[in-house]
Amino acid sequence: MKVANMRRKLGQAAAVVACVAAVSAWAPEALAQGDANWQKIVAAAKKEGSLVIYHQAVPPVVGRVVKDFMAMYPEIRVEAKRQVMPAQHMAVIENEKKSNIDGADVSQYSNAIWYRDMAKENYFLKPVGPALADYPKEHLLYGAVPIIAVMPFVIAYNTNLVKTPVNNLRDLLRPEFKGKIGTSDIVAETVYACYEWLEKTQGADYLPQLAALQPKLTPGVVPLFQGLAAGELAVAAYGIHAIANPLIAQGAPIKVIQPNPAFVSADVMAAVAHARRPNAALVWMDYIMSRRGQAQWNGAGEKASVILGIPGSLDAKTMQPWDIFR
Repeated sequence: MKVANMRRKLGQAAAVVACVAAVSAWAPEALAQGDANWQKIVAAAKKEGSLVIYHQAVPPVVGRVVKDFMAMYPEIRVEAKRQVMPAQHMAVIENEKKSNIDGADVSQYSNAIWYRDMAKENYFLKPVGPALADYPKEHLLYGAVPIIAVMPFVIAYNTNLVKTPVNNLRDLLRPEFKGKIGTSDIVAETVYACYEWLEKTQGADYLPQLAALQPKLTPGVVPLFQGLAAGELAVAAYGIHAIANPLIAQGAPIKVIQPNPAFVSADVMAAVAHARRPNAALVWMDYIMSRRGQAQWNGAGEKASVILGIPGSLDAKTMQPWDIFR
C-alpha cells in the first residue's frame, strides 16, 4: 500500500512538472508573438506618420498630452481639432465615413450614448496594445471606448472684485452679483445635465434665482474664465480646473471652489474604424490608456483617472458622476 501511494504521488508530481515545463516553454513564445504583433502596429503607425484627433477637451489638456505623445513617438505628427458642439462633432465624423473622405482618426467627447449607438455598427477599433491588460474592464465601454477621465465642474470668483468669499453654490445667488455673473450657454449635453443636476440638488428655485441675476451666457468655459480673469465678470457659475489653473498660474486673480459633492462628466475616447491612419490611432489609444498617458491627461489636479495611483489625479470620492447614458 505504501509503495502504491508513493508511486501515485510521484506520478502526480511528474505531471505537474510536465505541465509547468509546457507552460514555461509556451509562455515566452506567446508573449513574444503578442509583442511582435504590437511592434508591427507601431511600425505601421510610424510609417503612416500622422494622426488627426477631434476633441471636446480644452486646449491646455490636449496640448500637453499631444506634446508628450509626440515626444514618445516623434515619427507621428498629431493634429488636434476642437469641436465643442456635439452635433457638429458627431455629424462631421459620420459624414466623413459616408463620403469616404479623410478626417478624424480618433474621437474624444463626453457623449457616451453616441459611442454606444455607433459601437453597435462596429464604428470603432478595439484597443489591442499592452496598456489594455491593466486597464479597468468596467471602464472600457463596448470593448472599444475607454472612459479616460472623470471631470468635476467648479465655481470661481475674481478676488479683486469679490471681497466676501464664495464658498458654495448657494453663495452664487447673492444679489450683489446681478449682471456680474457668468455661466455657460447650453452648447453640449454636459451643460444641460449640469443644470439639471443643480435643479435636483439645490432645489427647484435655484435656476430661476440664477436667471434673475441676468447672467452672461458664453459658449463654453474658455470665454467665461477669460472674462473672469479680465474683471469683466465677478463670478462664474460653471467651470473646470483645466481652464482655471493655467490662468491662475499666469497671475489671474481667480479663486476656484469645487463643491462637495461636485457634478462630474466623463471623458470618453475611441479610434474610428474608418480612419485613414488606423495604426496611428491604435498607438494613440494605447498611449492614452497607459499610466503615462493617464498622468498627462489627469495628473495636473484637473481630473480623476479611472486607474488608481496616478500622481496628480483628483480624488473621485468627492464627485457625483452624471449618468452618461441618460
